[in-house]
Amino acid sequence: MREDLLEQVNREFAERRARNEQTESERRREIRERHPDIASLAREREELIFSSLRGILDGKPSAADLPEQMERVSARIRLALRENGYPENYLAPVRDCPYCGDTGYVGEPVRQMCECMKKAYQTKLRTAIGLPGEGRETFEQYDETRFPAERMKDKTYSQRQLNAAVRGVCEQWADTWPNQQPRDLLLSGPSGTGKTWFLHAMAARLIERDCRVLLISAYAFLEIARDSYLERDGGLEELIETPVLMIDDLGSEPLMKNITVEQLFRLINERQVRNLATVISTNLSVQKLRERYTERTVSRITDPRTSNVLLLSGQDLRTGRG
Repeated sequence: MREDLLEQVNREFAERRARNEQTESERRREIRERHPDIASLAREREELIFSSLRGILDGKPSAADLPEQMERVSARIRLALRENGYPENYLAPVRDCPYCGDTGYVGEPVRQMCECMKKAYQTKLRTAIGLPGEGRETFEQYDETRFPAERMKDKTYSQRQLNAAVRGVCEQWADTWPNQQPRDLLLSGPSGTGKTWFLHAMAARLIERDCRVLLISAYAFLEIARDSYLERDGGLEELIETPVLMIDDLGSEPLMKNITVEQLFRLINERQVRNLATVISTNLSVQKLRERYTERTVSRITDPRTSNVLLLSGQDLRTGRG
């Protein structure tokens, strides 16, 4: 998937360069046809550049006052453009990004992705794995005031304090992958307490760090598991092999005989054997998870040697109930 998305971005940048080059060409043609005096100044400036380059190739030093000559001609061009109702930079190269010139890459001799291309690529990647619009659910946008500050019933802390602690664990996890321990995370709690939000924020941070992550719903997992069981495709292998897999709302999907539980166990077990990370959110308690998916499966999800279990509680932020 990542390779396909990067290929799409490269094609889009190539199309962008072509559009900008076409714009430059049309502007130069317009100036030649309507304002030959400005075109003559532009040719004079180009000749200064080319004559300097020819001199260098012939072993002759360039004129000491070349920068001043260039600026004088450029000033005349800017004035003429302005007097004729054009922007001063009308004949300048058309570039969306001044750093990479719309190539998407910077640096010599070692090329690396420009920030503009990285942003375009990450936006596509976010969309591909189902994240909402850019910047909506990130740790930077975390707002603790959304959570009640009053102490929860039968607790010694507030929902605000609890979620702040969970946020700290999740953010550190996303910042330190693949070096954190334990590898896996289970976020359990009632609806509307922030579990999906934390998954999205973690996925966004991993994408920013150029880490491979795949976020799917429990329903999507079931579809993939069913097709894999029926040998329609090898989709489950992609889930097994991706470095960070996030499954949202486990327990909301239907139970299919010989598929749901068995394939979930296979997925979790194979990923732990390969030392890969699995992050799961669920509305079910740990006990309910055991009843639904068997002790054999849930023991792998909750084993403190391999997994950190985060229990959320409090008011449903969507309905105001708690």
